[in-house]
Amino acid sequence: MRIKKNFTPKKILLFFLMLLSVAFSACKKDVGPAVKSSAKAGSESPQLEVNAITYYLAANSNSADFQSLVNSAAAGDVIILRTGSHYVTTPITLPVGKNSITIRGETGAVIRKAPNTFNAAAIEITGNYNTIDLVELDGGNLPEAGIIIYGQHNTISNSKIHNCGSSSAAGAGILLHNTGNPVCALNTVIGCSVYYNYMVGVSQNGHSDGTIRDNVIYENGAEGLTVDIKSHNNYIYNNTLNKNNTGNRGVGGIGIDFSNGNRIDNNTVSNTYYKSGITFQNNIGGCDGTIVSNNHLTSNAQYGILQRFTQYANTNTSLTNNIFSGNTLGDTFIQF
Repeated sequence: MRIKKNFTPKKILLFFLMLLSVAFSACKKDVGPAVKSSAKAGSESPQLEVNAITYYLAANSNSADFQSLVNSAAAGDVIILRTGSHYVTTPITLPVGKNSITIRGETGAVIRKAPNTFNAAAIEITGNYNTIDLVELDGGNLPEAGIIIYGQHNTISNSKIHNCGSSSAAGAGILLHNTGNPVCALNTVIGCSVYYNYMVGVSQNGHSDGTIRDNVIYENGAEGLTVDIKSHNNYIYNNTLNKNNTGNRGVGGIGIDFSNGNRIDNNTVSNTYYKSGITFQNNIGGCDGTIVSNNHLTSNAQYGILQRFTQYANTNTSLTNNIFSGNTLGDTFIQF
């Protein structure tokens, strides 16, 4: 007797596909709903993790509340500051190893230094890859800087920093400061408004390979922006600096000293009080390889660009395609 076989080629193919589907389903693993970034100390790129957390800080918070959330946060997490005031009396710190944290403000959220604030910055960042975004910081005309960055690859974006520092302890709005350990480098300040600070708006001391662009910096007591003391290879682009050096505490709208390889391009520097638009101060050392190009230098109290060679000279400096208008003493000058 012959047995009839029902396994046609079409049925065999369908059966094989069904087996593949079952095997694939057995091997599939669920992942978290969000991607979480982390980064090792130094310049390594962030690694991927899962299950990022968003924390919310209610208004009328204090330093302890704020710092507690920072301490709890891991790489990739976000801290949202709710609309209203957030009072700090001691610095909010992101220390070494606290990496890839974002602190973001809702509309109307303001970090305020309280009258009994310890003489220190409101925020100090020593970790890497952290972001301060959409935050307003009111220093209350109290001592020291608004934000100090010591680490690498950190970003301050779309924020307002004002009223930082006082005569008793001068401070900048934002200070990028190298202590040597860690090395301060590769940080970014973008899209911020920095104003009414006792000393410099955005100050660099030993900060290298960073980017400062698309900011509005005005009516600070000293320079709007500095590139000082071994701040090498920074890109300073498309900033608007107006009416800085209000207290005659600085050397110009932009001040440069003992720093190499910097590019200052397409900025508008205007109405600087008492001094020049861009000043190479050269008290500490000369500057090598600086490119100053495509800037608008208008209505500054002295020169558009002043190079002071009283102690040290610049080398390999390029001044190209700058536009000058209405500077009281002229366009450019070298002072011996």
